[in-house]
Amino acid sequence: MSAGGAWYAKDREVFIRDSVENVVGELASSAVREGLHVESEQHEEWRSSVGVLQRELQTRASEIEVLRAALAAADLAAYRHVILEFDFRRRGLRMDCVLLGEGVIAVLEFKRSKLAAADREQVMNYAVNLVEFHEETRRVLKEENAIVAPMLVTTSKLPGAAPKTTADFLRSPWDGVLARPLECDAASLHAALHFVLDRRNGKVPVERARWLSARFAPSSTILDAAISLYGQHDVSAISAHAAPVELIERCSQEVAEVARRSLNEGTNRIIFVSGSPGAGKTLVGLKLAFDPRLQKDAVFVTGNAPLIEVLSAALKDAYKRRGRSAAGAVVASGYAREDAARVVGMSTFKLVKAHAFLGERGTHLHATDGRVVIFDEAQRTYCKGRQVLRKPLEADEARLILESLRRTHPNGAVVVALIGHNQAINTGEMGIRAWFKAAEECGWRISIGQETMALDEVAAVGVWSEHPLRDCLETGHLPHSMRYYRNGGLERWADHVLADRAEAAMALAQELNERGDTVWITRSLPQARQWIRSRTVGQERAGIIASGQARRLAAEGLFVDLKPDIANWMLAPNGDVRSANMLETVQNQYQVQGLELDYTLVCWDGDLRRGPNGWSAWKMSGADWQRDKELDIAKNGYRVLLTRARKGMVVFVPRGDPTGDDATRLPAMYDAIAESLMVCGAKQMSMV
Repeated sequence: MSAGGAWYAKDREVFIRDSVENVVGELASSAVREGLHVESEQHEEWRSSVGVLQRELQTRASEIEVLRAALAAADLAAYRHVILEFDFRRRGLRMDCVLLGEGVIAVLEFKRSKLAAADREQVMNYAVNLVEFHEETRRVLKEENAIVAPMLVTTSKLPGAAPKTTADFLRSPWDGVLARPLECDAASLHAALHFVLDRRNGKVPVERARWLSARFAPSSTILDAAISLYGQHDVSAISAHAAPVELIERCSQEVAEVARRSLNEGTNRIIFVSGSPGAGKTLVGLKLAFDPRLQKDAVFVTGNAPLIEVLSAALKDAYKRRGRSAAGAVVASGYAREDAARVVGMSTFKLVKAHAFLGERGTHLHATDGRVVIFDEAQRTYCKGRQVLRKPLEADEARLILESLRRTHPNGAVVVALIGHNQAINTGEMGIRAWFKAAEECGWRISIGQETMALDEVAAVGVWSEHPLRDCLETGHLPHSMRYYRNGGLERWADHVLADRAEAAMALAQELNERGDTVWITRSLPQARQWIRSRTVGQERAGIIASGQARRLAAEGLFVDLKPDIANWMLAPNGDVRSANMLETVQNQYQVQGLELDYTLVCWDGDLRRGPNGWSAWKMSGADWQRDKELDIAKNGYRVLLTRARKGMVVFVPRGDPTGDDATRLPAMYDAIAESLMVCGAKQMSMV
């Protein structure tokens, strides 16, 4: 079994005696247990790296080398423990080798080719990340004057003379880390390791067991930096409605207090926070992730990878803006401006993609450092057998999560499940019932409010209202939209349209029209683009969005499978060809869920169409449309698309192929869609 996140962890003497084959075999076995496929090239790289390291630490056999070997062994005996393939978990890093010794932690990365700038930056980041996130590393540097030495070892011969070494250290708060990585090959590794020992400030041994079992908790400075950066991001426009803001604050406070109390009591608990789209669930989750009471325990996990990418990019951009505007040399939480790149790379430690949390293949769950795991869009967990990264889940995903947390944290853990309703957009999503089922099977208590219990999808689960494992939550449901003022009306209109309530949709559309919030429809893509371009000003965002199944929009020059980089699409400035504002590329509902634009151009294809009996769902299969049984998922996909606009939306419905040659784009199909939307109150544009 892997030890404390490492695939191999032994005393120096044991490592020296181990054969290369045994060490490589242990590494491969650990990888297989985690569901990873190990390529033959990886075996060869391990074999080469292990051989180089062993040769430098072991005694030589020949008599003439005895004295030299004894001296060499004595010089390097301060390196007491060898750790290979150390998994840094939340940071998504796996370090080749860590040597723990007397007053020293050496981080070695092995390379088979010429060393490059990217390699130097990689190992420096590993060293700095240990200081920022690994509690025992931070403690031994502060209390015992240990140092961290980043090292690059090429298994081929370095050309020319060996690089010059430096005894300089980084500036505070990383002043225990050597300023530049030591570079060496097999012949010079001994000298490099000896050089590190000469630069020590203390000689207290770093304890292997304590180091491997240490928590991954951010330093106070990186936490402050992350909070300050998050406070500046501008991805989501939150309107300052007093009542919703107050409710979000009360909800955050209550959930944080329940979580804190559960941890103190050693109780395993799921806390449910529900809400309609735009009600502020994600905001609650992020507030909890940065709450001082939970800062060492909480991690924010979401299956919404595009949201993480955009938030991360926005945080980085906020830091850069702050850096440009700062008058002094220090721009955020004590970090120097020159360190901005490194800080922004670490400041999103609270934001984790679900697959990174659940493991490489979804079948082996990595131990997480968070005792409080905040799951955004928690209703999206999959059922047993669902393929995740080419492997079927061994059990329902929610149960796998609870079992992993229970094993990792026997003294209690908390899951905060942020639940959206009417938002299933993927086949195989289990909804909230997955967490009820998992809680009962694993014996976890749940905290859930009455308003959440009253939701249709919760009420359908049954029995839990009076269940002995249930505790009541006062403010666990967020009923008010926090989005731009018009969005609430737009959400209700979309709901009426998709539920075949044409009269209610028409009445609401007329109300929206009277206050200048008309829902527009056009059959001309150039006209739609012109309308949006005539309205966006300054830094307002506009973009084209469509269903992921809208593949016949290719005839209009829109390709839903292209999936341009979402961070650039959302954040790049006007004039940048990667920007959504160029109105050239299209994003689908999976990419934009959780995000908003000022103006949207929603393109409607034949994957959700009108017939005598209402809406029906279709998918392209081969060269033609095929009926799709997942009507609710198709509707919810369009629900996402119709609710992304903060200020204005135009729906484009193609005219189809008037010649009739293209059977996938029959005009009658598109006409029925357009007519249905106009019956629901969408107003046709009159300009040409």
